[in-house]
Amino acid sequence: MTSLQQVQELAAMGVDFAGFIFYEKSPRYVGAKLSASDIKAVTSIQKVGVFVNETVEKILQIIDNYGLDMVQLHGDETPAFCQSLKDRVTVMKVFRVKGDEDVQQLVQPYEDAVHYFLFDTKAQEYGGTGKQFDWSVLKSSSLKIPYFLSGGIGPNDADAIKTFIDEEDVFAIDINSRFERQPGDKEIDKIRHFVRQLS
Repeated sequence: MTSLQQVQELAAMGVDFAGFIFYEKSPRYVGAKLSASDIKAVTSIQKVGVFVNETVEKILQIIDNYGLDMVQLHGDETPAFCQSLKDRVTVMKVFRVKGDEDVQQLVQPYEDAVHYFLFDTKAQEYGGTGKQFDWSVLKSSSLKIPYFLSGGIGPNDADAIKTFIDEEDVFAIDINSRFERQPGDKEIDKIRHFVRQLS
């Protein structure tokens, strides 16, 4: 999110989380768009800071400055790194998958180090691809941690997601680029329609 008004609109429609990217190479980098005080003042939605291979010290500073409720670690963070944050903030570790991995083996070292997993589509660079991976890879895994489903989810995927949620223990859905006019600028009407379809 890069617009305070759009964050408030999401909160009003009952969306639970808003993501703020603190990775300077991202076109959605929030540091150039919103002030720390503006974000800290938002209390109607849980604020998630997205980081890529940042230091623990910098993450903790940003959590405090921006009033974040959760961090999403999108880089090569180790279980020990995640554990060092776990007592200070809710931690979500991202795993980028193609759809043919042994997901259980991939996540096992992190099971005691984080609160949530997030599964996204694998790409060469850090960040989203706008494409979906094969969700069935999650069905064959016995995951002990609640997870967010991400990766190329779009406005026409509500029925498929509802079917998947009925079969799997998905904690939340993470949407982004396919609901945007341009990076960071969300199409709120599309999100509202999507939320209604899921409820």
